[in-house]
Parts: sequence; structure tokens; C-alpha cells
Amino acid sequence: MTILNLDDQEKVSAYQKFVRENPRGQVTQDPLWGELKANWNHVYVYHETDGQIDAVMSVLTVEAVPGKILAYAGRGPVADIEDVDLIKDLIKEALAALPDNVFLLRMDPEVQYSDELNQKYLDAGFQTRNTQVTHMHGNIQPRKNVVLYYDGRGEGATPITNEDELMLHFKPKLRNDIRRAFRDGVTITFGDSEEDIRALFDTYVAMAKNHGITHRPLDYFLRMQKLWAGTGLFRVYLAHFEGQVIAGGLGFAYGDEIWYMYAGSYREFGKHNAPAAIQYEMLKWGLSLGKIEYDFGGIGEFDVSDGLYKFKHEFAYHDPNAEYIGELDWVVDEEGYKDYLKQFD
Repeated sequence: MTILNLDDQEKVSAYQKFVRENPRGQVTQDPLWGELKANWNHVYVYHETDGQIDAVMSVLTVEAVPGKILAYAGRGPVADIEDVDLIKDLIKEALAALPDNVFLLRMDPEVQYSDELNQKYLDAGFQTRNTQVTHMHGNIQPRKNVVLYYDGRGEGATPITNEDELMLHFKPKLRNDIRRAFRDGVTITFGDSEEDIRALFDTYVAMAKNHGITHRPLDYFLRMQKLWAGTGLFRVYLAHFEGQVIAGGLGFAYGDEIWYMYAGSYREFGKHNAPAAIQYEMLKWGLSLGKIEYDFGGIGEFDVSDGLYKFKHEFAYHDPNAEYIGELDWVVDEEGYKDYLKQFD
């Protein structure tokens, strides 16, 4: 196990290449994510076999309870999660490089929940937070996601190899909504420019206000654009109608997956179905790259009474529910851990 030297550009490039190309790679494990999270510190750990990186853990740290630090490997590590000994070695190396007041190192890898995997981590000394957490925001990242699988693994599904097969994967009403959007004159563009991100941000703020929820500041998105522009891993999609942007979406292409992360729309243009048209174009992006999964992001429950699920499920109603292992917590300071968990009650 080795701590990544950020001054060694050759090794940093190898680390990033592994995160970006490994099937289980995640944008949150790219060192660029550490640069985006300006108020967090970071440490990056990797394992090599015969000189080749084959496991990484990107850990960000922040004071989460007074005087004590949370270490968080968001959607990580990028490694064989079944190899608990390897994971514990990564954790040991990370903790050795972190301050003594770390109370918890938390991982939440994007792997399916199973009783067997959960028990394996419990037996190894971890605390796990999954099935006992009953609401969407009881974890840092939602544990239940809607995912479209291009390989056709769902009941009644067939592999998606072209745009016609993609459209047929959706519910009939959704297909009609997408076609109507284009008949109405909605057009979709994509890019990674500052102009694109500013247009998306305006739709994002409008949607947040409509739903009475908080939103990230513009500076966060401008940093994101500056960091990922030109990489080919990041796209902003915009829906235009009669000369103005009416909806937007933002996604990342890492590993075998497109992760749809942020979106927005203006309620007054809702009848034109622009968000559905954007999803269709973003799904085509994943298809063109040969991805296996398109992650629509988190939901509360796999039930149509959940508004997030209802919209996303129309694209992926064939597909199996994506219910992840949740949080795998290596507790260093039990008192600090108990204090931290109070905010999620």
C-alpha cells in the first residue's frame, strides 16, 4: 500500500486512469473530486501488483463533530469489495497518514447489497448501515437508486445496442412524451463550457425554489466545469425552446457507468417534456460509449408514491432495483461515532 504523491504527475495520471477506466470507477474517487471539495482535506491510497495499480481508495476528510474528523471514501474504494483483507489494508494505510483525531473512516461502494457481504464486513469488525436505515437521507449517499442496464439484465428486457432498442426499453407513455417534446420544437445540445454550466445552474435554482429545497452555490459548479472541461468525462445537456434554455442535466462517464448527477427545469415549460428529452439524449451518450449502466441517482423507495422513483422508473421499468450495500464504517472513536450518527436520526 502506498500514499499517492501528488507531485508525482506520472503516478497521479496512472491513479486517475485506473479510476476512470476500471469498471467500478467513480468520479468521487478521482483526485479531481478532492479539488472540487474545497473545504475538505484528502489522502489517496493505492495498491499495486507487478507495478500496476489494481486498487485505490480516495479519502476526503472534514471536521464532522467538534474536534473530530470524518474520513470518507465516497462511492469507494475502487477495489474488489469481496476482498476484505485488502480493504482493511487500504484503511490501515489511510489512517496512518491521517490526523489522530479521525473518529471514523466510512466507505459506501456502489455494490449490490447481500446478507452475505454485509455479514462478511460485520465479522471483520465493521459497523454497517443499510437495511436498518429507513429514509433516503439517513445515509450520506442514497442507498437505493434507479439504474438502466444496457445489457438487458432485467425481467423482460433485451440488450440495448441502438437508439431504437433504447426507445423501446421505456414505457410507452414516456416514448410518446419524448417524441412530443421534439415535435414541439425542443432541441438538445451538450457541452462542457462555462456558458453551459451557468445555463444549467439557472434551471437548477428554479427547480430547487419550486420544491422548497436548498441548492449548491454557483461557485461549486464553476469549479466543477473548470476541473473537468476537456476530459470527455463530463457533459452538460441543455434543452432549448423558442430561443431559451428550459431544462438541463449534468452527468459523468466513469467506469462502466454514466452517473446523472444534477438537473433543473422551469415549471412553466413543463408541458414540453424537456427533462424526458434530456434523459433520452444522455442515455444515448452512455450507449455511444458502450457503458453498461446509467445511474439516474437516488430515490426514497422503490414505489410510485415516491415522485423521484416515478419519473426515473419510466425509463428503467424492466430493470432490477439497485439497492447498494450502504455504509461500511470502520470506527476509530466510538464516542465520536455516536455523536456523529445523531444527525441522521
